[in-house]
Amino acid sequence: MSTYYRKMQTVKHALQYYITRSEASEKDLVREKNLLKSVEEEVEIYQERNHIPKKENK
Repeated sequence: MSTYYRKMQTVKHALQYYITRSEASEKDLVREKNLLKSVEEEVEIYQERNHIPKKENK
């Protein structure tokens, strides 16, 4: 796996955790959720292009 893929996965997981904080404003959450969606799409495209199997979420 490439360093780029690992970095994108780290950013994705960090955003998933970050948006759960209690002090976030609605405006911040909207912005961060949009960024998370973009990162998730980029990760998915990378997985498809490089034939990386997707993990099942539990």
